[in-house]
Amino acid sequence: MKAKRLPQEGIVLEVIENLHEVIWAKIASGVKKFIKEFIESLLTEEVTERIGAARYERNSKRQGYRNGYYLRDLLTKFGPIEDIRVPRLDQGGMEFTAFQRYEHRRRDVDAALGRLFLNGVSTRKLRNIARELFGKEVSAQTVSNTLACLDQELEGYRTKPLGDTVEFLFLDGISQKVREIGMENKVMLCAFGIHRPGPGEAQGRRELLSFQLTEVEDTAAWRGFVSDLKGRGLLGKSLKLIITDGNPGLLKALKAVYPFVKGQRCIAHKMRNVAVKIRKANQAHCLKEAKLIFAADSRKEAVKLFKAWQARWQVEEERAVRCMEKDLFNCLQYFAFDPALWKSIRTTNILERAFREVRRRTRPMNNFFTNEASSNRIMYGITEMLNKNWRGKTLKKISTI
Repeated sequence: MKAKRLPQEGIVLEVIENLHEVIWAKIASGVKKFIKEFIESLLTEEVTERIGAARYERNSKRQGYRNGYYLRDLLTKFGPIEDIRVPRLDQGGMEFTAFQRYEHRRRDVDAALGRLFLNGVSTRKLRNIARELFGKEVSAQTVSNTLACLDQELEGYRTKPLGDTVEFLFLDGISQKVREIGMENKVMLCAFGIHRPGPGEAQGRRELLSFQLTEVEDTAAWRGFVSDLKGRGLLGKSLKLIITDGNPGLLKALKAVYPFVKGQRCIAHKMRNVAVKIRKANQAHCLKEAKLIFAADSRKEAVKLFKAWQARWQVEEERAVRCMEKDLFNCLQYFAFDPALWKSIRTTNILERAFREVRRRTRPMNNFFTNEASSNRIMYGITEMLNKNWRGKTLKKISTI
């Protein structure tokens, strides 16, 4: 029988082919929103300074009154920003230094605000940069309000009800360097789900459900993360399979939160673990035969291929054989489902691939993830864009093996 060729495992997102455009389109959208809200805050500050009184403030030294707003557009390198609310005064027009300074230093402003959005800078630093760019101080409250607007969507995403329609749940932790006091290694816990098909749907909706930055990937961290999913409505009544990399802490957490749901061991992780235990001289041949196990047409055939591989390599590569044999049962759970789903539900690579590409695109920015707020904001931007791209697409369109 001619050996089957098993292509590289994992769900390869269609959007990965142009992820640069996908990610940076989202970032541009976020930066434009930031610029709009920030400039509107500066304009409000200027008006207050000009007339000597805040809105609705009774003040004998007041030198005029506000008279509504008019809308103005602004062109930036991130695209046009529409409908900026510019205050009117009852005594006539007012020249705003914020716009004048912006026009004179547009490139510097765009670059600075882009980095502000991505890096989650402190209120103090943001005020200093605003003073440099616009020639005036802004209040700490104005800056805090601006950043609060940026984080509202993120908070809404992380607390929204999930419902209980997820059939296949993918969980993985991806290491991430974050600059706090020095560079620290942290872990982004992520959850991806394939929902039960709705009325008239051949396949269920796909969604990145949640993420959380943690210090370590242990039982406590995973239990807290998974318990949050359950608390938001993912009770597990529809769950058919949970796909993981086999992390011991995660498995213990799942046993506590979803004790009756079957687990699929990610075969991409399994193959990597087997590979490092094979001597270099045997790697090509031994791995080629091992991959055939997961290219089988049925669970029965997979077990048969494993036994043949085991007999062939038991003496020469005992460590690799023991590694493959360990939890092999959980590596083959996907065979119980529709063959059309096999390639999608046997790895957690959908999460790893997205992060790998993000790291590659952002590597030139040495301080990209400067703190937890920065990590959360950019992760949310990517999550929202990927979820938007998956809507209405079949499995064949968003994944391939």
